[in-house]
Amino acid sequence: MVPLFAFNRFLAKDIDGRIFLEVAARRADHFQVHAKELPHYRFVDLYQAAEYFCQSHGEATKVESEHGEDLNSILHGKKQRWVSRRIKRSKNAAWPVGPNQEMYFPVDNFWLCRVPPVMQRCRLIVRVRYDALREKAILEAASPEPGASEACVAAIIERSTEASVYRNKVLELAFESGAKDEYGDIERPDRLRVLFKSHEPVEDDDIVIDGEVRQTLWRNIVDLHVRREVLKAHHVPVRRGVLLYGPPGTGKTFACRYLCGKLPNTTRIIVTGTALLQVSSIFNLARMLQPSLVFLEDVDLVFASREVNMYSSVLGELLDQMDGLRPYEDVGFVLTTNAIERMEAAIKDRPGRISQCIYFGPPRAELRKRYLMRYLQQYAHFKLDVDELVALSKGATQAFLKEWVHRSVQIASERLETEREELQLTNEDFREAIREIKRFSEGSTGRIIGFHE
Repeated sequence: MVPLFAFNRFLAKDIDGRIFLEVAARRADHFQVHAKELPHYRFVDLYQAAEYFCQSHGEATKVESEHGEDLNSILHGKKQRWVSRRIKRSKNAAWPVGPNQEMYFPVDNFWLCRVPPVMQRCRLIVRVRYDALREKAILEAASPEPGASEACVAAIIERSTEASVYRNKVLELAFESGAKDEYGDIERPDRLRVLFKSHEPVEDDDIVIDGEVRQTLWRNIVDLHVRREVLKAHHVPVRRGVLLYGPPGTGKTFACRYLCGKLPNTTRIIVTGTALLQVSSIFNLARMLQPSLVFLEDVDLVFASREVNMYSSVLGELLDQMDGLRPYEDVGFVLTTNAIERMEAAIKDRPGRISQCIYFGPPRAELRKRYLMRYLQQYAHFKLDVDELVALSKGATQAFLKEWVHRSVQIASERLETEREELQLTNEDFREAIREIKRFSEGSTGRIIGFHE
C-alpha cells in the first residue's frame, strides 16, 4: 500500500494533481469553468487584476505552469498520453507597462484560492494565460459554488479596466498585418498594437498659435475634459468632435501634442495610417479607458468621399461609432486633415458628428515673427533684421520657417574656421537659404515644401 504522503507528493508533480490537493479535495467533476478571451494587449491588466483579486479575497497559492490545454480540459478531460500535465515553470515574457518601461510576467499562471464568502469558504481556481498563436489574453475561473466563478471573472475584468496600465496615458495604435503560409493557413493573425507614446508636454509658452485658435481649442477640448463634472451637472454633453484642417505643415499635429499635455487625467489615443481602419477596436478601447480623447490624424487618407473610397465599409463603421456615442460617455475625438475637400460629406457636412471646425493656415506676419524668434533663440542673431525675414517669408508655413532657419544655420556654418568659433547669422544667409529651398519649387509645387504663394 502506497503511503498517503508519497501519493500526495506524486500528485503534486502534475497541475491537475496540485489542483486536487489544494482546492478540489480530489474531486473536480463538480467544478464549473467560466472563461473570457480578450485582446492580447489586455494581458498585463488581467494578470494584475487576478493577482489583486486572489490576494485580497482570501488565501491563495500561486502556481506558474505552462500548459496547452484549457482549464476545463485540465479539470474534466481525460489526460492524453501525448499531452504532459507535469508542472513546469512558465516562461516569462516582457510586456510594456509604460513609456520606455516593461515588466516580465509568466505567460501561464494559476491561483488556487479559498475565498471566504458570507458563511463558508469557497474554493476557487483562477488562471490567466497568453495564447501566442491566436494573440489572445485568456482569463479562466472555476468553482463548485453556483455563480462563484462567473462573479470572479466579472470582478477581475472590472478591476482590470479600472486599474489598467493604459489609463490616463498617451497611447499610439499601430496595425500589423497578419501572415499566411504557402497553403493559405494563418501563421500570424492581424493585430492592433497598443503602444505607450513618449511625449514632452508642450507648454503655453512653447506653442506659437493664433489667439482665437488657442481659445477655441481650449473651449472645445481642454475645458470640456477639465470641468466635465460641472458640465455634466448642467446637462452639457461631454462628447464632442473637433476637425482641424488646413495645408500640411501648419501646426495641426503640434496642436495635438499641446492638447495631450493639457489633459493628464484623460487617456489620449493617437491613431494614424492603417490603424485608422480598425474603427471598432479604436472606439472599444476609448470607451473602456474613458475619459478619453481620440486623435484621428490625416483622416482623408481613409475616410475620403464614397465615390473614390475603397474603404467604404470602414467609413460606414466610423459613422455608426460616432452616432453610437452617448452624450454621457466621456469620449471625444479630434480629426485632422490636409485636404478637407476629399473628406466624406457625411462626416464634414452633417451637424452633430463634428461640433467645431478649426482652420490652420500659413501664419500671419505677427505669428511668423514669433515663430522665427523662437527658432532663433539658441543662435547668435543680433545682426539680423527680423522684419525683413518676416516680409520674405510671406506665405510660409510653420514647417517651412523651421527648415528655413536650419538651412540658414547650415549655410552660416560654412564660414566657420574652427568648431569653437561662434556662429553669426546674417540676412544674406536667409536670402540664400530661401532661394535654394524654393529653387525648382515655384507655384503649386511650393506647397510640397510648405510655401504658399
